[in-house]
Amino acid sequence: MSQKLVVVLGATGTQGGSVVAALLKQGAYSIRAVTRSLDAPAAKELKDKGVEVVSGSLMDKSSLGKAFEGAYAVFGVTIPFTQDDEELQGRNIVDAAHESSVPLLVWSSLPSATEASYGKLTAIHHFDKKNAVDKYIATTGQPTVVIHTGWFAENLLKLDILKPDPLNRDKWTVACPIVRPEAKMGSIWIGGDLGNIVLAIINHWENESWRQRLVKEPVVAAPYDISGHEIVHLLKSVTGKDVTYVQVRDVPDELKLAYSFADQGFYRFPQSSILEELGVKPHSYTEFVREVVAPYMQSAQ
Repeated sequence: MSQKLVVVLGATGTQGGSVVAALLKQGAYSIRAVTRSLDAPAAKELKDKGVEVVSGSLMDKSSLGKAFEGAYAVFGVTIPFTQDDEELQGRNIVDAAHESSVPLLVWSSLPSATEASYGKLTAIHHFDKKNAVDKYIATTGQPTVVIHTGWFAENLLKLDILKPDPLNRDKWTVACPIVRPEAKMGSIWIGGDLGNIVLAIINHWENESWRQRLVKEPVVAAPYDISGHEIVHLLKSVTGKDVTYVQVRDVPDELKLAYSFADQGFYRFPQSSILEELGVKPHSYTEFVREVVAPYMQSAQ
């Protein structure tokens, strides 16, 4: 019997890469990765792992339709901070999945910043554009599980928030824009956990009771809340380094609102047991520090 096909968008990025890794580890599904560049090194690495890699663009609905042919499930994610409208990217994913009769779309999204902040912050586009797709999905009839992700633990390194002292590599700063050190954010280690969450959803999809529950409301992928003070404490205790928190106030205008959203306590989620019930045991932030951050800090010496 041939394996069911899972199509992964963003397979060479942080989110899609986590999904591909989880699928490969379980080995129960065939995998098709969609990328804009078939010749990119990351695409070639996927091919070497036995992943089918095809060309497609989020702005070209017909290319997505071709990529989704024969799929049992699609993992959809959009690309923020580009010239391409993120809501249109998401609508194209949804439409292509619906037109291709895909049984399950797992859609990576965010809550509406406008709604979560009670109208105080109304121009955080990468939140509101994704959430507009959530609302669009409800009008299409496309079977979809929506995931709302927390702050990525990887941002500590990818956004250059963790910085070494150029004169003393035993001293580091966590230089975070706007956000006060005591402000907590719902967070997730994407590389360690998102793929396992998506895989668990796909594995449970044929169970009717689970299907009804999974489509009822977004699955929150933010296993813990953490503050800057707590991050600094963990970095100190795990690595033995001297780490201090710096609240950066000189921030480009286009980023101020997004960080203000977290600073004002809006980037948090209600507690839920659904991940554990799905059989997913999320990593703690301490595990992320031990497995990712500590080796990075050691190598910087």
